[in-house]
Amino acid sequence: MMKNTIIILFFSIAIFLSGCIKDTLDRKPLNLISDADIWVSTTMVDIYMAALYDNIQIGHTGQNYQSIFTDEAATALQASPVLQRNYGAINRFLNTTQYLWIRRTNYFLERIKTATIPANDITQYTAECHFIRAYYYFDLVKKYGGMPIIEQVQDFTGNNLEELKVPRNTEDEVYGFILKELDEAIAGLPESREAKNANRATKMVAQALKSRAMLYAGSIAKYGTVQLNGLIGIPASKANFYFTESLNASNAVIQSNKYALYDKVFNPATQTGDPVKNYTDIFLDKNNKEIIFQRAYIVPDKAHGYDFDNLPIAFLSSNGSLICPLLELVESYEYVDGTPGILNVDGREFDSPDELFKNKDPRFAASIFRSGSPFIGRPIQMWAGIYDTDGKLYQTPDQKFPKDNNVLQVGLDGPHSRGRYTKTGFYIRKYINQNQIINAANLSDQSYIDIRYAEVLLNFTEAALELGTSLPEALTAINLLRSRAGIKTLTVGELTMERLRNERKVELAFEDKRFWDMKRWRIAKSIFNNSFMHGLYPYLRYTGSGYKYQFKKITGAPLDEGLTRTFEEKDYYSNLSGYISTNSNIINNPGW
Repeated sequence: MMKNTIIILFFSIAIFLSGCIKDTLDRKPLNLISDADIWVSTTMVDIYMAALYDNIQIGHTGQNYQSIFTDEAATALQASPVLQRNYGAINRFLNTTQYLWIRRTNYFLERIKTATIPANDITQYTAECHFIRAYYYFDLVKKYGGMPIIEQVQDFTGNNLEELKVPRNTEDEVYGFILKELDEAIAGLPESREAKNANRATKMVAQALKSRAMLYAGSIAKYGTVQLNGLIGIPASKANFYFTESLNASNAVIQSNKYALYDKVFNPATQTGDPVKNYTDIFLDKNNKEIIFQRAYIVPDKAHGYDFDNLPIAFLSSNGSLICPLLELVESYEYVDGTPGILNVDGREFDSPDELFKNKDPRFAASIFRSGSPFIGRPIQMWAGIYDTDGKLYQTPDQKFPKDNNVLQVGLDGPHSRGRYTKTGFYIRKYINQNQIINAANLSDQSYIDIRYAEVLLNFTEAALELGTSLPEALTAINLLRSRAGIKTLTVGELTMERLRNERKVELAFEDKRFWDMKRWRIAKSIFNNSFMHGLYPYLRYTGSGYKYQFKKITGAPLDEGLTRTFEEKDYYSNLSGYISTNSNIINNPGW
């Protein structure tokens, strides 16, 4: 029973209120804290609330970054789950413990009603819990479609097992429930928070989540199909309703003037400053004005291993190179004049890699390391081999080029098939610490930004395009992003869904959005249709007195271990067998 549960576990994860727990801990030993102790103190309620926040499925956790399951990236790991061609059964996207936490939100909503704390606090806590429960259900519906909506605590009495086996609601009903939850949250949440509670929900945080969730629902209605009597899919007639809800929520955030695009070292109006550093710093400058909702970390109490997982391996003693950006993403970054970002490498030679990537969207250099990219202590040294003057190729890792004892046959940073070196010719830069090498696990503290103002502008633009309304405002919104990036703005005639989708792809790259975009737009199957992904390998050509760079677009081994990627129709919704094992009333999704 929840009433008798000791809440020791909540103390370990109360990162956002660590400074206010000490008095409570001084008063009573942890092993004597009971349920009754919680509801008489806002500090204790905060600790319970911290546990609920901590289970929102976001963050720099584990080695299952979503990018490697999209056309953003591959991985240097061997036997990657993406190569199993089973997108609907990847463990990263199966969460069979979510109803345990939904139960805890339900219990919180029951108990907070009679808590002996100020009434205004009860109102805010209640709204906050509705916000969190909306996040939980949004996580479920993205993965599975319709799932059981349970709003009260379920207790097993010994003979009521069957009534506890709640069947699935329709996908439309779940999104409707999320909408209701967020509206309740918006009504009761505060307009702002003091600094020590900056990572907790406010009215505009809830509006921003509503902006995203309702956009997803609209896309499912427009591009998906209804199956299993609505357990998956949303009627097409509901698309405009959900797009309108998203548009209005996005507009509420925009009109609140509480957030703005980051522009500390680049002025979008005058196009002066450093656009690469400016975009890089969005993800490193904590609590900046663009961040709407984030997960904070602190070393050593609550840290993560993002740098150790993703730095080029040559900077580390081991590990690294988990996320290897694909050429598909690299070429999605336009040139600053707005022309397509395709790289012309055929038959060309360069004195420096800089020549090939000249005038690329600055977000490319801020998000991705390529050959020659500057980093701590040295540039990225990447070439797959050296062609001698007679055309012979030397490409043995760790061996010197016979005619130049100062140059390795393969660059210090690869690329090659051995170990955890890039398999694509690129490494990820976004979120990487730019000031020091983190050469051990769980020593990184960059916040994970789940919602930022840039996404809200993109949500607004997309919803407006889908509805065919507010198009001047939509053009302004997307051009704010392009101006901040340092690239040519769009004209009215250039504002198309194709341009919007590409803008979203590059602006939000590696932020765990692309996987869900590919699914809600129903484009994953066409992108991964028994398809090889692509990389770009630099080579050196020895001239007798120096070196020239050549680049080759590559596919096949070692990239994705030489296998193709296939996304099946069934993969738009995940396998429910883990839920069926405990609830026989759950109907599995088609194909599983």
